[in-house]
Amino acid sequence: MLASILLRTFLFTALLGLALFELRVAVVAQSSFSGASPSKVVRKYQQQPRFLVAYGRQAILEDGDLVAAQHWYQRALLANPLYVPAWLSLSELFNDEGDSSRALAILEHVDELMLDVARWRWSKAMLAYQLDQHDALAKDLAWLLQQEKVSRKSKQKAVKLAFSLWPEPEKLLQKMGRENIEPLFLHAIRANNLSAAAYFWPLVDQAGPETEQVLPYINLLIKNKAITAAAHIWKKYYQPESLLFNGNFSRPIVNSGFGWRISKINGVETEQPADSDNNTGLHLHFSGSNNVHYSHLRQYIALSPEHSYRLSARIRSKGITTDQKPFFEITGLYCFMQPVKTDMVEADQDWTEVSLAFTVPEQCQGVQLRIRRNASNNLDNLISGDLWLTDFSIQEMTDKASQINVSELGILSGPFPNPEL
Repeated sequence: MLASILLRTFLFTALLGLALFELRVAVVAQSSFSGASPSKVVRKYQQQPRFLVAYGRQAILEDGDLVAAQHWYQRALLANPLYVPAWLSLSELFNDEGDSSRALAILEHVDELMLDVARWRWSKAMLAYQLDQHDALAKDLAWLLQQEKVSRKSKQKAVKLAFSLWPEPEKLLQKMGRENIEPLFLHAIRANNLSAAAYFWPLVDQAGPETEQVLPYINLLIKNKAITAAAHIWKKYYQPESLLFNGNFSRPIVNSGFGWRISKINGVETEQPADSDNNTGLHLHFSGSNNVHYSHLRQYIALSPEHSYRLSARIRSKGITTDQKPFFEITGLYCFMQPVKTDMVEADQDWTEVSLAFTVPEQCQGVQLRIRRNASNNLDNLISGDLWLTDFSIQEMTDKASQINVSELGILSGPFPNPEL
């Protein structure tokens, strides 16, 4: 209720201010053209350059009267020769009249006035764009991207315009300068421009990128099916020593790259702290409120085509209900691979090792590991219970005799003792 009252009050105040401004503009304009003796208040507003510029723009918009507009702009400059909006408006007017030489002369003058001045910089850049002065425009856009006090919205407009004007990465970098490599790189990622991002990456990598630069680029590569290239960068900045990342969930979930990704779904709660046996792992709690079709815990893993591997993990379950229980599944990452899966977990079991062998198809650069649960068709289909997961790892199998397809075996016999206890 209070928020609604505050919103209505704000809107009323804003509209009232706008109405008063329009009234002042109308009164001053009328008094000027009619020859009436304006009051002291009107004379005061007639000396303010921002009002005089507004009168000029109004003369163009409402009447198309360029002569009257020039009159108002010149009066604004008489009142304040340093008022940039008046100079910019006058330059636009001369350009509309076809007097490009005077328009360019004003642009050069404004460039001197605005040395290291952020205010009105975007308007000046737009004037340079209208006058087809791309060198001056590039200078303004590059300057905007460097300023901490410039809003994020203005910077995004600047970099977006730069990309549209100079789509070739080499030319774009030349225009914007190496000092702007970070905003150029991040915009290329946001725009799904892989060629530009790949061109900028060596410079970003050389400078020592932050996490907010590395992970988005890895995700861009994965999204564009450049799995091997993404894995190379991932191993450099995250984990070069193992194929599967954060197998015991001791690190924070990154929800990105080749780390664990967890999506929220009604009926399933996820906890990462140590379990009741003081073993680091992940805890999935099924609340019994939904017939969950679950595939919301997964990890992308870059692997070599036509190589065989073995996935292993340890699990514990308690009170898991319904005929459809969780299991592990491995599928191709942006490629076709016949899914390989374990048997479903038991309703109640102590720590048990799970093992699954698989071969990466020739056309695949990696696989996707998922924890799955299919929706049940039974009347009693609302899954409840708890599942703990830890010690995930993947090893390449070199011994041909050991390459048993344990997808048919599912969960191996157990339980196995916890080596950490």
